[in-house]
Amino acid sequence: MKILKGTKRFLIKSGTGSNLSEADSDYTIVIDDYRTKTETEGSRLIKYEKKVLSNLFGQSPPPTVTALVELALGTYAADRLVKRGPTGAKDDGEEMLKSRQIQILYPVVDVKKWQPLESELNHAVSFISRDNFQYRFIDAIDENQSVNENDGMPRGQLPEADSVALFSGGLDSLGGRFHLADEGHNPHFVSVDHGRNVGHLVRNFDHLFDANLTSIGVDEGFSAYENTQFTRSFMYFAFAAAVAVALDVDDIYVPENGVLSRFSSLETGWTTTRTVHPLFIKSLNRIFEELLPDRQVKISNPFINYTKGEVVNCIPNKEDIFFTRTCPHPRELSQGKDAVGHPYNCGECIPCLIRIIGLVNSEHDIQPDRLLLDKNHFIDLDFSTVSTKTIAQSDQNRQSSLSVFLLGLNAQLSFAYRIQTSTQKELVSSNPELLDPDIYGLYERFSKEMFRTVEFFAAENPTLEDYVTEFLSLDEGELVSLS
Repeated sequence: MKILKGTKRFLIKSGTGSNLSEADSDYTIVIDDYRTKTETEGSRLIKYEKKVLSNLFGQSPPPTVTALVELALGTYAADRLVKRGPTGAKDDGEEMLKSRQIQILYPVVDVKKWQPLESELNHAVSFISRDNFQYRFIDAIDENQSVNENDGMPRGQLPEADSVALFSGGLDSLGGRFHLADEGHNPHFVSVDHGRNVGHLVRNFDHLFDANLTSIGVDEGFSAYENTQFTRSFMYFAFAAAVAVALDVDDIYVPENGVLSRFSSLETGWTTTRTVHPLFIKSLNRIFEELLPDRQVKISNPFINYTKGEVVNCIPNKEDIFFTRTCPHPRELSQGKDAVGHPYNCGECIPCLIRIIGLVNSEHDIQPDRLLLDKNHFIDLDFSTVSTKTIAQSDQNRQSSLSVFLLGLNAQLSFAYRIQTSTQKELVSSNPELLDPDIYGLYERFSKEMFRTVEFFAAENPTLEDYVTEFLSLDEGELVSLS
């Protein structure tokens, strides 16, 4: 079957049953350029600034690069369109993120190059999304038959760079900006502006890049039904790979603290994220190797063995820290700022919890009133009113709520206590990863940061110390020894 050249159309089939034969929703997703006016006829439209890539290449990007970028965009759109639905979970655990069944039918020019990658893509994207993604590649008319108005355009002056690095305006990417420079690297930075005020966040740091940053806009022309967005990192990496090919460099750096990228609690439950997990990066590197056999494009994470606090210590200017946002779903906070223009973080979600721990344990002496949180439960919550056994589940379908904060806090406390009170041999029996001294050392340092954070806030809110003592069944004075 051949798909005519034109705007790229994906067929998405999805469902929430136990197998793909039970698919209950069909979507056609159209990928197009910002500049065009596309008639979607009921299809869902997602646009990106293809001109930005064309300017780097001096013409339209090679078909393989375009196909990779647009596959990632179509995957992201499918992720946003297909709602997970209610879970019915009563306890924390993987059930709280109900898996979806999603098929993507995708036309490509060189189908023989893509079809052998179906299994690797199925595995990689299913892993980060906790879903069952299945890709099927079909033949398309050669895109070179079409005439693009950018073909043959003068190529602009390319930045002098030895690598590419992702930049989002968060703490990790800001720390990466300084860490990579300290390590002697000269990366060209890439930002993907897919809404949620990302563009504004990145512009806060224009003074740090001297035009050595490429921002690529992505616009959803549809109403999204799902907010988890776990596949967004596939989109980021695809754009980064495209820029790397254009600049003739091979190394792609994605700065992400090791606690979140490896799993904060070495578990696969709802408190973790897999978007920059080493296994996902390894799969993508294999895919890049097959798609771009004449190159050695490779993703790596310079912060894989860093805690969040250690990442923050890479940032020399304390004031820059206050312009970052870690929160991935700030809801009404997307425009929220203080009088100076510093953006707020919600303070309740898992990334915000790890951010708070990192800031408190950094060398920058950041006090509670400078954490820029919409809600600081560490200070404001009366923990004596919270049961350590039964936490209300009514709003767990939201990723940012008091329930999520308390469940996340409990998960991190339990994990940190286990690290501090068990021998490495005991830990390895349930988590073989901890045989690696780097991983074991990372989580040992993080566990101390967790308990130092409790002590930090308990100085102003004694009910927190009582809560932690009861929750972990600590002896008198044991909390101090844990930090």
